[in-house]
Amino acid sequence: MGRRFLVVDDSAADRASVRIAFERSGLPVALSFAESAGEALIQLREGSTRPHMMLVDVNMPGGSGLDLLAAIKRDKKLREIPVYMLSASNNPDDISGAYKGQACGFLHKPDSFESLSRMIDLLGRLCVEALAYPQDAAKR
Repeated sequence: MGRRFLVVDDSAADRASVRIAFERSGLPVALSFAESAGEALIQLREGSTRPHMMLVDVNMPGGSGLDLLAAIKRDKKLREIPVYMLSASNNPDDISGAYKGQACGFLHKPDSFESLSRMIDLLGRLCVEALAYPQDAAKR
């Protein structure tokens, strides 16, 4: 069974780069995308399946990734989803806010596609090959 990732980023270029990096990894991963925190919450709450893991940008218009993280962790049906923040931000408040909000990690967006590809491959392998999930992780 493949793993499902939800990538939340307002940048079309960044979403495309993540998609290509996952495709190149060859891992059995199903990707879905959201352009905003609001769109992600709709997908999470109205979808029939939920992701095994999320990658969320911090700085997005209309609601930050940290706001999305807080909404996920407040929702008893969503709070167990592992959320990794993926951001170009080096702001210490963003980093500590992510961990205080119970993010699994804060990943800096790499400067090159090759570095992003290596990061996505490592994260994908962690999700697919190493992490165990509750049996009902695919259900709402």
